[in-house]
Amino acid sequence: MSIQMESTPHLTSLCSYVALDSVGRGGCGLFGSLVQPTFLSYFDNPSPSSIGGVVAAFSAGACFGALSSALISDRYGRLWGLRIGSLIAVIGAALQAGAVHVAMLITGRLVNGFGAGVLTATFPVYASEVAPPNIRGALGGFQMLMISAAIFIATAAGYGFGTSFTNDAQWRGPLAVQAAPLLLLVPASFFIPETPRYLISRDKEDQAYRVLSKLHRGCSEAFIEGEITEMVDQIRAERAMFTPNWAEIFQRPSWRRRILLIAGLQIMAQLTGINCIQYYASNIYEQLGFSTFDALRLNLIYGAFGFIFNIFWVLTIDRFPRIRLIIGSLVLMCAALLTQAVLSGVYDKRSYVPPNALRAQVAMFFVFNLGFMAMGMLTWLIPPEMCPMVMRAKANAVSVAVNYVAGLVVAEVAPIGLAHGASSSSSSSWPATWWRSRYYMTSKLSLEEMNINFADELVDHLQKVAPEYHSQRSPDAPTVSDANKLENTLVEESVKS
Repeated sequence: MSIQMESTPHLTSLCSYVALDSVGRGGCGLFGSLVQPTFLSYFDNPSPSSIGGVVAAFSAGACFGALSSALISDRYGRLWGLRIGSLIAVIGAALQAGAVHVAMLITGRLVNGFGAGVLTATFPVYASEVAPPNIRGALGGFQMLMISAAIFIATAAGYGFGTSFTNDAQWRGPLAVQAAPLLLLVPASFFIPETPRYLISRDKEDQAYRVLSKLHRGCSEAFIEGEITEMVDQIRAERAMFTPNWAEIFQRPSWRRRILLIAGLQIMAQLTGINCIQYYASNIYEQLGFSTFDALRLNLIYGAFGFIFNIFWVLTIDRFPRIRLIIGSLVLMCAALLTQAVLSGVYDKRSYVPPNALRAQVAMFFVFNLGFMAMGMLTWLIPPEMCPMVMRAKANAVSVAVNYVAGLVVAEVAPIGLAHGASSSSSSSWPATWWRSRYYMTSKLSLEEMNINFADELVDHLQKVAPEYHSQRSPDAPTVSDANKLENTLVEESVKS
């Protein structure tokens, strides 16, 4: 059922606190360390390819961590995924902060990345399974909000340690700071409820009912019973028909279609150039003529604006169809990077660059950031909400792994490109019209109704639900007959092709 209901303070605070895992994302801790003089001297001025290896190690570890998250969260629960990921990420942060040579630093990045991969693949699943449809975007968007907070904290730590110390604390400090939120999350997770959908999948319906009652405080008993009925009927039907393994999620056509769509979304997000800008922003600013500490200061301001932009999108994301936000953000990012590239091409070879030209180039990175924060939020939000319960954790694990693999490629080639003077990229001009023709509405549907978009089985239990629950059904919510019509359409299209 597509139900219109307000977020309770309990539900909002729950998702925001669980999203603390993203503040401890180890990938951000390196932002302020790469350009510190003591970092460069300690590691004997590493080559661009060595720096690329250090940066890329995080993405490599995160890829394997993301894939492992499905095993953990499906077998032991979403909360155990958060706990295990946090502990592993803390170990990785300690290895980085105490690194005595490049190999140890890379090892720490790998371990930290593994933990972060588990975390970032688990939280979107958790948020999607506790949030009602009309505020699922806002609650799921807390992950991107906390990632932007992590970027700001990392750049602030880099600037603070860089201006306050002249020894190795310049670069070790920012790498150590990232562990603090993760240490808070582990004990707090024992006071946070498991998702009702996971509990139902483990035949713990009474416990799921109690959790749902707490999450939806203020709602009537009939409303909660109706929602439980929807979850139980659909999850039972899926479990009776499928026991998905890794091979099956690629063999079943409707599931494979989901995987291709969400993988394409993740690749598109990475090819916008965001990781190049975030990891190497300080280097880019130095290439534009700013001093090291001016570059760090600009990076700090960039991170602060990113956090502000995320607050804006959290408050507004559920007011727009997902696909319109994707297309709009792509257009904005492409325009910003093309403008920056033109300005760079015009002024790079001149002996004197007007201050306003430099300011305009920097401003384009901020405009780009506004667009990407919407895009980034959707890359974490859309994959778990598109998938049924029986494959949600696995599909989201694949989605996040693809994100990190694409990020790994960008991290490897970016420093080499920067060394040759390529200060920006404009890969965000993906064919948005192609994507629009293949993407489905998700923002008005419950997770159980999402099968309609792919002509999958949907249990028609409407007669079992309390009248009060019927009255709150959104007029835009599709029905089983809609699914049958869509299935016939897909069959006709396949015959024609």
